[in-house]
Amino acid sequence: MKGARKRMGSGGTARGIDRLYPAMRTRMWQPGQSGNPSGNSGEYGVAIKLAQRAAPKAMRRLIELMDSEDERVAAVACNSILDRALGKSKPAGEAKDDLVSRVEAMSPEERVRMARELLERAKRYVPAFEAALSKSRSLRLACGLERSGEGD
Repeated sequence: MKGARKRMGSGGTARGIDRLYPAMRTRMWQPGQSGNPSGNSGEYGVAIKLAQRAAPKAMRRLIELMDSEDERVAAVACNSILDRALGKSKPAGEAKDDLVSRVEAMSPEERVRMARELLERAKRYVPAFEAALSKSRSLRLACGLERSGEGD
């Protein structure tokens, strides 16, 4: 058939590649290549920046809510803070993570050295944690240092 047009997506003249200047042809995306590999729009970046700016205020509010009279609100606030500070706990029955397998592969000397390094890093958080414990009944409850029936 003379003059038959190729189907769209065939990569031929239907895409109009033959009408582009040679310099433009080299800049076109190849089949299977994305023009937006991250998949994020510009608005997504703006939303992330706004959320990052609001994060300190949100954390202060969560800390305030830890002392709520409503134990449910206090528990949710405590869980949110712990998730952000320590990471979310993993469901039981999951395969060992990389840290577990790395520690198992260490010699006793390497384990002692790692434990000492972790203790040194943790020491800087102890005063702030103790200060927070003295001020927050909800935190003492969450840590199991106090029972909800005590002091009522």
